[in-house]
Amino acid sequence: MAEFAAGPLDLFCVGLSYHTSPIEVRDAVVLNDEEVGRAMEALRLRGGAAETMILSTCNRTEIYARGARIPDPAGFIAALLREIKGVDLQLQAGKHLYTLREEESIQHLFRVACGLDSMVLGEPQILGQVKDASELSTRLGGAGPVTERLLDTVLRCAKRARTETGIGRGPVSSAYAGVSLAAKVLGNLGEKRALLVGAGEMSALAWTHLKDAGVTQFMVANRSRERGEAFGEKYCSRAVSLEALPVVLPGADLVVSATRAPDAVITESMVRAAMKIRRNRPLFCLDLAVPRDIDPQVGKLENVFLHDLDALGQIVSQSLAQRRAEIPRVEVIITEELGRFLKWHRSLAVKPTVTAFRHHFEQIAAEELERHRGRFRPEDVAVAESLAHGIVQKLLHRPTTRLRNAEADGLEGAARLETVRDLFGIESEGENAGDAGGHSGQGGSDADRNTR
Repeated sequence: MAEFAAGPLDLFCVGLSYHTSPIEVRDAVVLNDEEVGRAMEALRLRGGAAETMILSTCNRTEIYARGARIPDPAGFIAALLREIKGVDLQLQAGKHLYTLREEESIQHLFRVACGLDSMVLGEPQILGQVKDASELSTRLGGAGPVTERLLDTVLRCAKRARTETGIGRGPVSSAYAGVSLAAKVLGNLGEKRALLVGAGEMSALAWTHLKDAGVTQFMVANRSRERGEAFGEKYCSRAVSLEALPVVLPGADLVVSATRAPDAVITESMVRAAMKIRRNRPLFCLDLAVPRDIDPQVGKLENVFLHDLDALGQIVSQSLAQRRAEIPRVEVIITEELGRFLKWHRSLAVKPTVTAFRHHFEQIAAEELERHRGRFRPEDVAVAESLAHGIVQKLLHRPTTRLRNAEADGLEGAARLETVRDLFGIESEGENAGDAGGHSGQGGSDADRNTR
């Protein structure tokens, strides 16, 4: 007995991520929209791919292709990245690039979208990045019936994971944990003013989280005036010198300090003087530096709330532990949605058999009517055709329903399909129709419409 399947998904994923490549390699192969378009065109014209989607972020670049005629996908992609980005991975393709095929590549995409494969477990940005990649694929002509259905399912799965589990709950970075604490202490941050001390990566991350929390007024104090002004221009912040801290500190409600200074840049006396000017209004301070930027004695002042990396690290550890505990629940959702997609894909093989089966009987009825047409009065021909059509429909209703359900009935469904093909001699018709349904845009769209 032939194995029941819709035929291969004919899909592969070739990529690299933080698991396999250092940041300098990942940065070097990030593809912008124009470069994504070039890669998709090469996959279509040179690789014969029918459908493509490319996900390129700071932590991963992954190329998905369906229907490609490429014996060595990793070698092809390595050469393509060298052509587009000037990065030679040819000799190290096996080291940096991984290749996933068929169902394994789909399951990987589900895990990526749900945040299970992220550097920070459950981080929310990846869902938006997958959605953007999907929309870009559609806009550039890379999408097709299978990948469109796949990405719809993937996005639904990721949204379910975030709403039905706690995979995205709780702060998992020190900066985000600090901003979450600030909101609890100060309430609505929309009218609060933030002072960032230092113009490095940590300050930029804090700015992003504060901005997301509603803060609109920012100052940045930095030892290098040029770097401070560049940061201020990029992040919409008023730039001041580090020496101006005693002057600007009283006007801040939140202070985030992340410099590389060897000694404290914010002293207890500086903050005490600022609190007098503030008339003791609450001041929230985050010390994200090692060694610490803010004198620990500051935390003993009334209405001053100071948190350093050790305190924030405890919060982050608790959140990560809670997120890790949610992984099994997310995996259940992935299994459900993956099964739903594979069931749809298997239905693409059932439809051609159903179509050929019905066509077989309808053609017999039509031939018999034509053969006996001379026996009917002209006015009775339409009645005879309607009668024949009705009989065929009633005869075929139950077997057609059983055939359409065959893809969900495992081996029993396989035997049913094979028996029908054998009994009615529709093997070749089913195979031809299957090719059309599985690989052409029109066939895939029809199957999609019939299964929605």
